[in-house]
Amino acid sequence: MYKAVLGRRVQKVFKKIPKKYQLKIKEAISKVEKNPFCYGTIKLAGSPVAEYRHRVGDYRILFDLWEEKKVLMILDIKRRTSTTY
Repeated sequence: MYKAVLGRRVQKVFKKIPKKYQLKIKEAISKVEKNPFCYGTIKLAGSPVAEYRHRVGDYRILFDLWEEKKVLMILDIKRRTSTTY
């Protein structure tokens, strides 16, 4: 099992998201902590922001994995638009 780590910037972004999506995102993060390669997770090719993304409705959780330390570093949470990636 991995441990999710959110930076200060991600915490600020998270607070601005509507409450109903916050609950869904929290559930998705706990699901990804158990299995980072679960359904909805895709490895991004050539993305400068993050190595992986997980889909949660209209939002995307962008994260990197540190296998040796079992850390899931959440780099950003963005609403899906044409400029998300």
